[in-house]
Amino acid sequence: MDVIRRARPTDIEAIARLFGSPGEPLAAAFRQIASTPHVTLVVAEDDNGVAGTAQLTILRGLAWEGAVRGLLEGVRASRRGVTSALLTWSIKEARRRGCSRLHMDSGLARAELLDFYARFGFEHSYQGFTRSL
Repeated sequence: MDVIRRARPTDIEAIARLFGSPGEPLAAAFRQIASTPHVTLVVAEDDNGVAGTAQLTILRGLAWEGAVRGLLEGVRASRRGVTSALLTWSIKEARRRGCSRLHMDSGLARAELLDFYARFGFEHSYQGFTRSL
């Protein structure tokens, strides 16, 4: 991985391709995220452009303080260390910002992810609930 940097408005189309989504809804979300001080959106970039993205949200709660959301690598970057680099960045940045605990949302449908996250010291700690509004 060449570099992990803050996402810029010019990255929206590349991020949209990663998510397989149209750019305009992501552009609106990007504008909101960019103006939220406790949320950091980064991209992993290689010689071919944006290869992955991660969102780190620092939440000061009573029980925990950091959350990684939207950790995603592009198909062309699969198995090239993009997700590892983004996760490593997220852990270091959460520590740098004073977090003592990092929480990450991930689906349980892919068993290989449990082993992957365990290599970074994450433990399966809960099952949550989601509701569409």
